[in-house]
Formats: sequence, structure tokens, C-alpha cells
Amino acid sequence: MKRLLLLSFLFIFILSCKQIPEKNIDPNFVFCLFNKDEKPTSLLFTESLDDSESPTLQIPLASSRIQEREYIYKNGFFYRLSSRTSTFTKYQLQGSSFVLLDSIQLKNSDFETIAWKDDRNLVAVSREHTGQQTTRARLYQINVEAMKIIKEDTIVLPFANKEYSAVHLGLVDIENDHLWLAYSFFKSTGKYGHTTSDTTYYATINYDSFKLLHIQKETRSTYPGGFNIIQSYSFKDEQGDYYFMTNPGIALGNNPKLPTAIFRKKKGQLLVDQDFMINISKSIGNHAYGLWYLGSGKAIIRNEQKNRYTDFSNYHAVYQFEYKLVDLKSGAIENIPLPLDKGTQKENVWSDREFAYIAIDGPNDEHRVWKYNLQTKEISKGIKLPSATNFTVRMDYLK
Repeated sequence: MKRLLLLSFLFIFILSCKQIPEKNIDPNFVFCLFNKDEKPTSLLFTESLDDSESPTLQIPLASSRIQEREYIYKNGFFYRLSSRTSTFTKYQLQGSSFVLLDSIQLKNSDFETIAWKDDRNLVAVSREHTGQQTTRARLYQINVEAMKIIKEDTIVLPFANKEYSAVHLGLVDIENDHLWLAYSFFKSTGKYGHTTSDTTYYATINYDSFKLLHIQKETRSTYPGGFNIIQSYSFKDEQGDYYFMTNPGIALGNNPKLPTAIFRKKKGQLLVDQDFMINISKSIGNHAYGLWYLGSGKAIIRNEQKNRYTDFSNYHAVYQFEYKLVDLKSGAIENIPLPLDKGTQKENVWSDREFAYIAIDGPNDEHRVWKYNLQTKEISKGIKLPSATNFTVRMDYLK
């Protein structure tokens, strides 16, 4: 029996808000905001990203502060895959209420990566803790219309070793009857610390039989992808080629001697292109996290500035993050003249192919969406977010 009430405490709606009056709107965008002074995280819905008095509706959330960024939006529904409770839940915005529709209890936790097989089927991959030396991943295919698990199986991944025995499952892609999984291994170095080995692995698996067909080793960088329910690290371009980022810097892989880089797996190919690599760290002298496609062979990355933070203790709170435009054909990287941003792991970039819209928590406590004209490269102001905002951690297009 599906547990409709299992996580109903996650979303409690208040019909009015001191920050923004409730208005009946037909939203095009939704933001997930962390608010100041430990106030509840909230969702903010708006009709437009332009700097105007467009109607907005803010709905506070009563659940824990650090979880709500994990929602997934698809075709009119919101989903949440909780690593803490191992529950997959489905919600819908109905008027000014966020309604829980259904939920599924899964067997595993530690979900790191997802991919949509099609509009109705979500593929989610987690670590499987068995106590054995052989590293295992657990895959679920969930039909989100019926809210049923229609495929579930274990993937055995070799190359675990005694020093680096924990697996990071960073990226998953499905093309035809092949499942492609990018992963690496890490170890703990203290209560909160960790470091990643110097090798990435790409596994090709038959999706029907789960037979492991091939493993490709990558030594040019490590820690592929990341927790992509929170932040994007990959995309497919107009030709269907799959681009992705490795993240070995302090915020994710924590092996900063290796470079952040962008790689490519061409459409129809099982192996990653060994002749393609954009070495981000070599170009800009810093690590980067987050990769968003703008169209026409251009992408945006979000990079740290190592001269602005002391260590990981103040990494999140320092205004240090820049945004850069990457030409995927030439490898050229240029700075976008935006205010410095703060906070890690954000899904805060969206493009309509004319503008890139970037939500920034900037200096002087200004929380705003900025518009970057992709043709003229001019910057202009977009919607200003509530003054009670601390971090803007998600921005999703609803239409």
C-alpha cells in the first residue's frame, strides 16, 4: 500500500505570507529559497523573470531547511526523491496549495543521480550497502504516471579498492538499450572530510539484462557529475551529443590537484571521446561546479575563486562565485560581468536561447535574477527576490 501520508509533513501551506501577499497567478517559474534566521524554506512562484511588478506567490515550507532543493519538476508535477527517508513522492500545485498525490517507499538511500528515460519514466541510481567488498549500485525505474516501480536491479561495479572503497555515482544516461554510468571512488578523512581517487570510470551496461558490457577508465580528471537532483552537470546538445563535467575541487570531489573539465560522449557512441576535453582549471585557475546549456554550442559554468575563501568553513558564505561562458567548439572561456555570488550547489541558470537568466545572492544582500543577452553580451536586471532570502537554490521553468 502506497504511503500517501508518509511525508505529508514536508509541505504545510500558509494562506498568507508577511513577505509577499498571496495572489492568484498562473506561474511560469518557481524558485526555492532558503530564508534568513532559520525561517522555513519557501517556494516562490512568478509569472515573469523581468524586473517588473509581476504577480508573485510565496509559499513557506515547514520541513527541514536543507532538503527542499531536491525537488524534481516535470510536466506539471513536482517530485522529491529523499535519500534520508528513501521515499519518492509526487505533488501538484493546485491554486495556492501544494498537494501530495502519491508516494513510493524505496529500499535504498544515498541517491545521487537521476535521468529521464522518457516523459513517464524516471531512472534513479543509488549506492547499495551490502557489507561486501564488491561495490554495488541499485537502479530503480519509476513510472511517474502510475507511481509504480517497473524495473529494479543491482549493478555490480568492479575496481573498488581498500583505500577508496566508497562509490560516487555521478552521472547516468540511457541511449537505446544501453545504460551509461559515470562513477568514481572516495574515502572519508574525518567527520566531514573526504577525498576522491584520481580515476573516473565509465560503465556501459545492457539495460534489459543488466550485463556489464564495458568499463572505460578516465585519468584526466575525477569525480564526474554530482548530486544532480540539486545541480546540473550534464546536457545533450542539438545533435544529441552528451556533455558532462567532472568536479574534483574542494566543494565536491576534494581532489583539487586534478582539473575541473568538460567531456563529451557523442551520440550513438558507447565510449567517451578521448580527443575532446575542455580543461577549465587550466584556463581560469580555479575549480567550477555546475554546467548549463544555452544552445548553439555555448554553456555556462559557475566557478569558485580560491583567493577569496579560507577553507570549507567559510566557503559557502563568501561572495566568490563567478559565471563564465564556455564555447564548446573552441574551448574558449570568458567571464560574464555579474555580481559575485555565494552558496554552493545551486540550480539557478535558465535560458530561452535569447537570454540566460541567472539568480544570484549578491553583495549588499541583493537577491536578484540577472539577464545576460546572448547576442550583445549585455547585462540587465531581472526580478528582485524577497529581502528575507538568504540563498536562492533553485529556479525552474514550469511551462
